[in-house]
Amino acid sequence: MASRRTLKKTIDYVVGDILTECIVCYNYIPGVDAEKVLAVMNEVTRIDSEFIKRISHTEPGQAKMYYRELRKEFGEKISAAIEKMADMKKK
Repeated sequence: MASRRTLKKTIDYVVGDILTECIVCYNYIPGVDAEKVLAVMNEVTRIDSEFIKRISHTEPGQAKMYYRELRKEFGEKISAAIEKMADMKKK
């Protein structure tokens, strides 16, 4: 299925961008708490693996609703991680 592949790639791209931002904060922004950066990186990596696994296990007959909820939940979790990143940069 091309849509599963596209969704997996999109998740990987989003997670990769957030991890890149964390690495830049960790290495180049003075005064950022390294433990918070690493915690956000761990959280985002867990989100990535969780959602990639969930894409592979779709219930037959309810794919549309399943993927709609999956996208919504992914967006919420990524938004929470981005909020943590924003708080990390303020200090």
